Amino acid sequence: MNPFTSEEIQDYRSLFPVTRHWAYLNHAAVGPFSLPVAQAIQNFTDLALNEGYTAGPLWQERTEQIREKTAQLIGALKEDLAFVKNTSHGLSLVAQGLSWEAGDEIIISEIEFPANVYPWMALQKKGVILKKIPCLQNELKLEALDSLVTDRTRLIALSSVQYGNGYRLPLSEVGKFCRQKDILFLVDAIQSLGAFPIDVELDQIDFLAADAHKWMLGPEGIGVFYVRKESLCLLNPVLLGWNSVKDALNFDHIDFSLKEDAQRFEEGSLNLLSIYALGAAVDLLLKVGVDVIGERILFLTDRLLDGLDDHGLLLTNSLKPEFRSGIVTFRIPDDSDGSRLKALEHHLFREKIYCAVRRGSLRISPHFYNSEEEINRTLLEIHNFLSKP
Repeated sequence: MNPFTSEEIQDYRSLFPVTRHWAYLNHAAVGPFSLPVAQAIQNFTDLALNEGYTAGPLWQERTEQIREKTAQLIGALKEDLAFVKNTSHGLSLVAQGLSWEAGDEIIISEIEFPANVYPWMALQKKGVILKKIPCLQNELKLEALDSLVTDRTRLIALSSVQYGNGYRLPLSEVGKFCRQKDILFLVDAIQSLGAFPIDVELDQIDFLAADAHKWMLGPEGIGVFYVRKESLCLLNPVLLGWNSVKDALNFDHIDFSLKEDAQRFEEGSLNLLSIYALGAAVDLLLKVGVDVIGERILFLTDRLLDGLDDHGLLLTNSLKPEFRSGIVTFRIPDDSDGSRLKALEHHLFREKIYCAVRRGSLRISPHFYNSEEEINRTLLEIHNFLSKP
């Protein structure tokens, strides 16, 4: 069901100048800026240009406002949220911050994005065992957890949405399983934060990391890192600096007393310019409403799936409603080497339709401001390509 009127969509599209030039359907990679984000960046640079760091108190006040609003996106308190460089930064803080012993086990999926693989592989030199949940018929087989988990399983680290096939994890189901088994639950939320609701309390998440540049429609190089209050004591800060301690601004007095919340992981000066941009992006998401954003995205992907099926393409994302996300993927039958799929990607790009090939499928990922006309045009260009001899 479409939650917006055509007039509302036009108003939202006016905030995204990219729509004048592109059918931008690659939010699972990097999203475009909105006018409010660009304006926030301009406001910050104007202050820095004309006022220098005399604007520092204003920047700090705005940073804390943004922290609180960003925490609202995941149902958290602002004290449990730290600003980090990116998703990988947050994941690595957990990987290197927990105390590991030889024989400890970590469970991921076999189709994770590398950011949620390499930090755990690096622990294998300590004797940590890495296990993987299998993916069959485009879905994670979560029932395999019963056989994978042992009394040495310390952590389950999974993406909220898999980047390659759009499988959306039933977060509350996995969170409940972890809490019952006394296993830590880490979520890489970059492929859903801003597109679908997340509640770290209801979903019983211990750690969460996400970057701003995909579905949040913010800049690259700024991310958020959530730590459940009860799990904070388990995580040793592996990066330390002047801003890690309670009395951080008292530079002349050395007192190694760490902050008692997630901000202990903000070891130095923050990327204030990007935080300003993130704040504008979050304000827009909260104004529109993440729940209705998710409805709109699924409305658009429904149209995509129907059209792709009519063209006889091989859909490679889960079609079950509970596992659907903003990612639609497909392959071309009898295209064993993927050359036609790559040619289709190039054809769409020439027609100003932006999507990408990932894991051997063409991935299309619309956001709430995309129009039905853009979806129809995309389907038409796919038809035109496939009709060529």
